[in-house]
Amino acid sequence: MRRKGRVVNKQVDQTFLDRRYKRIEGKYPKQRWIAFCEEMLQQKYDVFLYEAVETVSKYITVKKGRKYFKVRFSDHKPIKYREINGDCDFFVGRTNISVTTTDQAMQAVIEFMETGP
Repeated sequence: MRRKGRVVNKQVDQTFLDRRYKRIEGKYPKQRWIAFCEEMLQQKYDVFLYEAVETVSKYITVKKGRKYFKVRFSDHKPIKYREINGDCDFFVGRTNISVTTTDQAMQAVIEFMETGP
């Protein structure tokens, strides 16, 4: 079943994130992907959202200049060969290889963006 109303590579801003959070506010805690996006915006990065077709997975692309870093947020393990082949630069949550946190994703983005050309 395809999800209606999904977002495809949309540049997000705080207003968009506030609207998404208001949908669940009072019922659930703020989703990790929203908190991640907010922090990346505060760090002055451009942030783009892609929502998967068949699942609730969110792919967040963080951009600075010509550098891009893609982070996957999901409630299920990624497909093993995609994880091994580097489908994303960072997977948040339980994967086939490890368990990672949103804070680790933030640190990975910042380290990647602030090093090299």
